[in-house]
Amino acid sequence: MRKLLALVIFAALSTRTVATPGDGLAPLPGDSRPVRYHLAVRLDPTASRYFVRSDIEFDVVKPTRRIVLHSRGLKLDSVQLADGSAGQISYDAARQQVAFAFAQPLTTGRHAMVVTYSAQIGNEVEGLFKVAYPDVSGAEKQMFFTHLCCIATGREFMPQWDQPDLKAVFELELTVPKGLDAVSNMPVAHREDLADGTTRYTFPATPRMSSYLLFMGAGEFDRVATRAGNTEVGVITQRGKAEQGRFALQANVDVLGYYNDYFATRFPLPKLDSVTFPGAGSFGAMENWGAIFYFEPYLLVDPALSNESDRQEIFTIVAHEVSHQWFGDLVTMRRWDDLWLNEGFASWMETKASYVFHPDWNRWLYAMENREKAMRLDARASTHPIVRKVRTLEEAELAFDEITYEKGSQVIRMIEAYVGEEAFRAAIREHMRAHAYGNAITADLWEELERTSPVPVTAIARDFTEQGGVPLIDVKSSVCAPGGTETRVVLGQSRFGLDSVSRQARSWSVPVTARVVGNDNVARHLVRGTGAITLNVPGCGAVKVNVGESGYFRTRYDEASFKQLEAAFPRLAPADQLGLLNDTYSLAEAGYGSMQSYLRLADRLSAADEPIVLLQLVRKLQDLYRQYFGRYSGLAAQPRFAQFARNKLSALLHEIGWNARDGEAPNTRILRAALIEALGQFGDVATLAEARRRLAGSQSDPSLTPPDIRKAVINAVGSGADASVFADLQQRATRSKDTTEKRTYLLALARATDPAIAVRVLDLALTDAVPDALAPNLVLAVAEQHTRLAFDFTVRNFDAVATRLDSFGRIDFVPRIAANGVERSLAPDLNRFAAQRIGAAGNETVSRAHSLILFGDEVRRRCLPQIDAWLAANTQSRP
Repeated sequence: MRKLLALVIFAALSTRTVATPGDGLAPLPGDSRPVRYHLAVRLDPTASRYFVRSDIEFDVVKPTRRIVLHSRGLKLDSVQLADGSAGQISYDAARQQVAFAFAQPLTTGRHAMVVTYSAQIGNEVEGLFKVAYPDVSGAEKQMFFTHLCCIATGREFMPQWDQPDLKAVFELELTVPKGLDAVSNMPVAHREDLADGTTRYTFPATPRMSSYLLFMGAGEFDRVATRAGNTEVGVITQRGKAEQGRFALQANVDVLGYYNDYFATRFPLPKLDSVTFPGAGSFGAMENWGAIFYFEPYLLVDPALSNESDRQEIFTIVAHEVSHQWFGDLVTMRRWDDLWLNEGFASWMETKASYVFHPDWNRWLYAMENREKAMRLDARASTHPIVRKVRTLEEAELAFDEITYEKGSQVIRMIEAYVGEEAFRAAIREHMRAHAYGNAITADLWEELERTSPVPVTAIARDFTEQGGVPLIDVKSSVCAPGGTETRVVLGQSRFGLDSVSRQARSWSVPVTARVVGNDNVARHLVRGTGAITLNVPGCGAVKVNVGESGYFRTRYDEASFKQLEAAFPRLAPADQLGLLNDTYSLAEAGYGSMQSYLRLADRLSAADEPIVLLQLVRKLQDLYRQYFGRYSGLAAQPRFAQFARNKLSALLHEIGWNARDGEAPNTRILRAALIEALGQFGDVATLAEARRRLAGSQSDPSLTPPDIRKAVINAVGSGADASVFADLQQRATRSKDTTEKRTYLLALARATDPAIAVRVLDLALTDAVPDALAPNLVLAVAEQHTRLAFDFTVRNFDAVATRLDSFGRIDFVPRIAANGVERSLAPDLNRFAAQRIGAAGNETVSRAHSLILFGDEVRRRCLPQIDAWLAANTQSRP
């Protein structure tokens, strides 16, 4: 599954009771195991219900009178064994289990039973649900899909052994109103129009797989398809949008062939479909075997709206999900504790595959931003190991975070760099061969890697996956040795933390690399423990530690070593520039250094530098600007900082221009859009005027807002919105029949820096003018700059907001809003709200938000005076 970790976008959801801690993950008795499910499903859209006959083959491994399965919210009508014996049905709602009790014990061996049941077709993206949407002509339509991943949602669709290690074969018959198409994991084997005005689709048996990977869908579909070797590859969309799937279709073909070779195991299904549906959710896609499920914005390329960033993101999401067809579907984690075996590997592979096919995108540099998100979470008291013990449904939901995805990905990259690509790939291939159609745990992978690696690796792997936290490598001195042929660097290890708990002593086996700037030779050392070690680095000069930034750790240089690197900064490779900028900024935030060191490095950047490095500057200036915003907007230094940011960024925009140039790098187009958006946020008069001019004239001259800057122009206009701009953007959203375009206009309004406009956006969010799916996202977007406004609004209107959230969103949403703030008063206010409306289920999310709020306040108090002093000394003579 591809989670949206940077910005959570919630789907329109019904109100379902939140499970209490401890529910739902209680183990089944273990006396029976599934073999095969044959599901005959009939949809009744008029009644908004579905009806199922489930023929189940299963093995009894220990004689028993009771067969216990998972089930939640289903009306089970009957259960009957193959010999006709009826069973008594009883429920355990707390455990989300159903028991079938029979008069005679079931002996060891193969058995079969038939279960009949029905249930409501829901609105929430769980179990079997429906989605209403306007088609390309504006007519209201419905689609029907299952989403059975990942934790306990499959049991809302069917009674089952809902554990990833209890794999089975699935056969499906789906009967739907005539005129609807159908899709599942396997291709359609037979289609029959019935006398009652319905159509029955029959699908062949799947390979043996975990139940959460089962998928079916029905609606008015279009499909584009091609072949990749022996596999038919398709993209399925609502009617009228299939051509927007061509880019994703080619991406699927590319990565499918690459993975067939990389894993040395061919994709085992006859087809691989990518199925889209309108709207947006808290995830981008789901890796159902042979039928990957995507929200439209994360797969379709609209030639009028999609930009370079969208295309790159679509490719990486496709690469992520297709890699799951092996790491996750073919070989599945045995327990949810090892979720990272699915998600960490897919996150690593998405970047690796992107680099193979589009090296000019430099996606490894983009991945460094994700590493920063993981480190910010990992350097707190609330961190957890990559391999995390999952005891409750809430803990399972929380496991889908930056540590699982992004730290997991970065640790894999670090280990691959340490042992070498060939040895690492050999281990992965053997892992696939050994566990195909089965399950694995983390230790299984380390055993394979230990056999293929030329160097011991288990200690590294366990240190980084079985304990939380971020190593800190100290460069205590770097001195040119006599003779001038090498530089002696003294290294030490401690722990990087953003609070006192996260700085408690801990050590890792850390693979460290170092290189003298301008020298090709790399020195390597495995740093263990906290004692000082000396590393001899070939060449004489400034030394950069963590060459290429493949290691998962922070680096802190002593003053002399940092000054050498600062002087050599323009000669560093882009990855090393970006790593030094990230470390310097984060060390300053945490109190290990001064923000002035970051500003000195940032001031050296120019339009000639790598666009992704410049994107780091844009984002960090935006982060710092938010420190001055809201309650602190009256600080004397805010106008000076805003002017510094405007000067720096407008100079970059002037160099690259508003219009794309022939032959420019793809990432320059992304940088251009980011600069326009940031300068709009900073209130740059010239940028706002040009953005308004281009948007106003775009209807008669579309070339004024080409796709690569169209969203950026709209966002800039939204940032500077006054009452007239608010009315204009709202009218544009109302007139638009395209859900993506409507969403773009409304989200642009949520960027408004004027608090009065922010209040109007919040009020608008809960009206019929905003789709339910978008309302929570508008509130979250307002919260980025107006946290207190958004927090107070949500607390006042929580019942109305909650109807637009899923069960976990009702736990997580308000803490996510509060986490944007730097006002200490938000912390006790959040605690009061949580005690009244969330309860114990929200303890971890509230704790994380509480930590972020207090840390934000500390950063403001510590870093803003440093910035003020640097600006006063370095910007007085500038325009």
